[in-house]
Order: sequence, then structure tokens, then C-alpha cells
Amino acid sequence: MKFGFMSSVCPPLTLAELIDKAKHYNYEHLELRVEWDHGHGVELDSTPQQLRDARAQFVDSGIELSCIATGVRFIDPDAQKRAEQVDLLKRYIDLSETMGAKNIRIFGDRVPETPVEVSQTLDWEADGIRECDGLAGDAGVALCLETHGNLIASYIAETLYRAEAQNTYVNWHAAHHVRHGQPVDVAYVHLRGKVRHAHVNFGDSGPMPDTERESLTLLAEDGYDGFISIEVINPPDSDAVLKRHAELYSTL
Repeated sequence: MKFGFMSSVCPPLTLAELIDKAKHYNYEHLELRVEWDHGHGVELDSTPQQLRDARAQFVDSGIELSCIATGVRFIDPDAQKRAEQVDLLKRYIDLSETMGAKNIRIFGDRVPETPVEVSQTLDWEADGIRECDGLAGDAGVALCLETHGNLIASYIAETLYRAEAQNTYVNWHAAHHVRHGQPVDVAYVHLRGKVRHAHVNFGDSGPMPDTERESLTLLAEDGYDGFISIEVINPPDSDAVLKRHAELYSTL
């Protein structure tokens, strides 16, 4: 497993500063959250020269760009808005190819409550993925649908099945589905072999939370060699977060 962190841990930092932090705490990769005006400078409106410079920084540093973390989702009842999200994801596929990013995070929540509405929502998400899945594969990047909010693991598996996805996988954030009543071991039945990227948050104090330890243990037992990324959003002390997570991760 390769351990790194999302730019949300240190939102104001430039890409050069993020890379320095990664090296200082022995992290292997960075995940860049776009759309939130972070200091890294890798966005859809960045100039070609800015993107060339950014990619060169990754290449020269040896730190990998694991993921472009977007807010794209295809679940709006308005067909025009869903189409706009498809177009947006296609632009992020181009950006990821330019940057050499391995993955693009996408969302699929919030899912409604009734069975008919659930099925319709999963269909919409699957339709959007299907339109972009091949393009992502051609660009050498994987789409990663996150177990975010109430999009539990079983919904994820069904969505990927309906999409007949070949280049779409899972960004596993176990804490979300645990909060919605799906335990880690149950979720992993649906996710096994589909995880390509994962988010963790070890909290502010004490030992590593059981949810995080169990999910990482299951991945390790299966020989998972993908990315694990810290997602702590806007912490007051980013260095404390990076130090704590590096220390706890070393205990696995």
C-alpha cells in the first residue's frame, strides 16, 4: 500500500510546499482536491505551462499524483445537469492525462430512501459512468466512485455492474458506510477486488479507529498495492495531522 494525503490537509500550500511536506513525513503520494481553491494550482483553468510545471515537479520529486479528487456526480433529476457533469468529468479526464494522475474521484450520493428512487439514482450514476469509462481507460486513468455519504458499498457494486464499467473502480472510505449501518466486513464483500484508492482519517488522539484499522487490514491481507490517502479537511494544525497519521500507519 502507498500512503499519502489529500491537499485538504494543507489547503493553502503550493504544490512545491505539499511535496516538501510529503517528503518530510515520508509520504509517497499526493491527492489534489480540485474546485476548492487550494494552493496547489492544478485546476481546469490552469494554463498549459502551469500544468507542465506542476507535472515536472511530481516527476522530479518522485512523489506520485495518486488522484484528482473532484465533486462530480451524476444523480441530479435534471437531465441537463447530469449532462453537464458528464462534460465536466471529460474535462477532468483530460486534466488527469496531462498531469499523469492515476485516478479521478467521483461521487454518487445522496441516494434517496425508497427502492424505486434508489434504483433510478443508481441508473443515473451508471449512465454517467458508462459515458466516461472508455475515455478514462484510453487516457490511462481510472474513475473511482467513493463510498461517500449514504452511497454504501452494495450500491457501489450495483452501480458498477449496471455501468458495465471496465475502468471504474472504488474509492473506499469505510467511515461513511459504517455511519449508515454497513459494517466494514459486510461492505468488503461487495468491494473486494474493486478498490483502487482509499481515504482514511485516524482522528485527533488515541489509537487508530477500529473502522480504519479493519479496512486497511482487509486490504493488506488481499495484497492491495494501491493508494491510501489521508482525508482530513482544513485541520487547524496540518503538521500534527501528518505526523500522527504517519506514526499510526507505521503500526499496521
